[in-house]
Amino acid sequence: MKTIISFLLVFGFAASGSAENKYLEAMTKAIEKQKSASTIEAFFESANTFERISQMEKTEWLPLYYAAHCYIVVSFMEPDNAKKDAVLDKAQQFLDKAFQIAPKESELFTLQAFLYPSRITVDPMTRGMEYIGKMNQALDEAIRLNPDNPRSYYLRAITVLNMPEGFGGGAASAKPIFEVAKQKFDSFQPKTSISPDWGKEQNELEMSKF
Repeated sequence: MKTIISFLLVFGFAASGSAENKYLEAMTKAIEKQKSASTIEAFFESANTFERISQMEKTEWLPLYYAAHCYIVVSFMEPDNAKKDAVLDKAQQFLDKAFQIAPKESELFTLQAFLYPSRITVDPMTRGMEYIGKMNQALDEAIRLNPDNPRSYYLRAITVLNMPEGFGGGAASAKPIFEVAKQKFDSFQPKTSISPDWGKEQNELEMSKF
């Protein structure tokens, strides 16, 4: 009996490890493909891949995160404002599902903040104040949950950079925040090989303009 139990335990651990390895392998391939995407069609294809992974891994928030990220990037690339809201609605659906799995995840609040500026571009005059407020709330929560998350500082710097100087924005106000973001990026270590790690190159590009 002890032999049988031992065998079942070993088999169970082996099966669990195999499933985890397959998940990591699928995610790694999908992330690499996303990083090489440069067209709307390629990002849609990547989003579909992450969605399929999420359907298999219902307790993992990262596939949903990356699917949402793909749709947000597409929204910034989409030239037709009439189509942007539908793309962003899809991104929000993935984010909402991810929040159900990991409601205290800093990266999800950061990605939520990344979504809101694209909403603004559809109708800046009508949406500006509402979504800037929502973006700042999301960034506040992202920083509260993880003060070392560099992406939240980068997005805050971008927000300040694009605000009128009369409201406390502009390059002079944004520069110190970009510098904080740089410090955070330089010391940042992703939790896993498939954890979010974007933003450093974009932050350095913005700093080079000062």
